[in-house]
Amino acid sequence: MTDARPTRRKTSEKAQLTRDDWLDAAAGEVAAGGFGHLRVLTLAKKLGVTRGSFYWHFKDHEDLVVSFLDRWRDRRLHELQYWKPKGGDVETELRQILELLLTDASRNIRRLQVELAVRDFARRNDYAAELVTEVDEARINQNCELYERLSSDPQRIRDLSLLMYVATIGSQVVLTGKKGDAETIRRVEDLMARLALGQRDDN
Repeated sequence: MTDARPTRRKTSEKAQLTRDDWLDAAAGEVAAGGFGHLRVLTLAKKLGVTRGSFYWHFKDHEDLVVSFLDRWRDRRLHELQYWKPKGGDVETELRQILELLLTDASRNIRRLQVELAVRDFARRNDYAAELVTEVDEARINQNCELYERLSSDPQRIRDLSLLMYVATIGSQVVLTGKKGDAETIRRVEDLMARLALGQRDDN
């Protein structure tokens, strides 16, 4: 009687994909060509799996889009903690926040591409528009926390927060990805800081 050889269970050489793997791949497609570029078959080919694998994680293409938008919103709200005012010297904190928003953001081209794609999609998709509004309001309200230490006028605080937010987003669009533009970015940071500090009640 010969010993039976243990059978070897066949396993996939590729680790089981997660929902986030699909969403990460989707981010690449959205960054490259917007939401019109987002196709299940294309994602499956890039991930090296069959199209059927997609349906383990998502009901359909719409579920993928909604899940992508939800994750974008959640991550944008979560990252607010990294530039939340901590109650220190207002000028120091303002300049640190501007440096984080402009200098660091200018190095992340894909992040900006995704943000612009989401905002473009929001022009024709109500759910995307709701999430963009939610993110914008959260960012502006956090700005207000800092500018409340410069002025006691609620309208001035709100106007300044809105202005600085729009200027920040605009600066990211203009400056992101440009080589040799570090000095320009620092100049913009300084101009924005001086503009905000010039709105102190005692000025």
